[in-house]
Amino acid sequence: MSAIIKPEGFIQEQERWEYLHFAKRRGLTVPAAVEKVTFPDNLDTAVWELDLGGGVKGIVPASESGLDDQSLMLRFVGQTVQVKVKKLDRENGIVACSRREAVADAAERLFASLKSDMVIDVMVKAVFPRTDEKPDRLIVDAGGGILVEIPRGQATQNITAEMTKLFRPGQQAKAKVVQVDAQTGTIRLNMADLEADPWSGQYKRGDVVAGTVLIQNKGMVFVEVKPGLIGIASAPLRGYLHKGTHVAAMVTVFDPEAKKLHMQILGQRA
Repeated sequence: MSAIIKPEGFIQEQERWEYLHFAKRRGLTVPAAVEKVTFPDNLDTAVWELDLGGGVKGIVPASESGLDDQSLMLRFVGQTVQVKVKKLDRENGIVACSRREAVADAAERLFASLKSDMVIDVMVKAVFPRTDEKPDRLIVDAGGGILVEIPRGQATQNITAEMTKLFRPGQQAKAKVVQVDAQTGTIRLNMADLEADPWSGQYKRGDVVAGTVLIQNKGMVFVEVKPGLIGIASAPLRGYLHKGTHVAAMVTVFDPEAKKLHMQILGQRA
């Protein structure tokens, strides 16, 4: 009987164990999918359970996650991380892994290669809403698992939309390197600067546009026509336009060099 041809990409468990032994000997990093966060009875901290492929399960305790805050471990469920193999227990089908060591190796190479004004690939790892202490923000992987926090103002020019509607964990994006300092371990990135200039569009007096209200204050309404393009209009004589209200407005003045957009609100939109 002839051997059955395996599906493309199929990994046999025995072959996977052999590869993981090889990776441990060579100190290689391997990709793993975070399946869940669990809290074993014999440990006081959280543990990642990983899918290392071929039916092999990996574990990473919080101390080896490479994260400053254990609560961040929850944000990685369903995502892929890079780990180093520390110990193999084939009898129990478990591999002890360390993301911390994998990240430490990657950090040295990343800081040596990054330069200011470079445009790099990043991946969104977590999206955080605004709190009393911090604005809306993203946590992105700048390479090799090195995490960088990007406040909303540097993440997008969009002012009105919720961050969770603009970004999702696992989303790929581009970012410009603003600062890199290997001595302090600092990396600052800006994604908003790579978005199209909102003032590059063409509008003329009499054009009718759709917009979203940012705020009504002292008889004036600030309206976002598109991300980063903010116009002003007189408030309606009656009623109040709350933040997030969709309106139709007629352009009265558009001066892109002076970044000036004046409008007349015609009414609310559904």
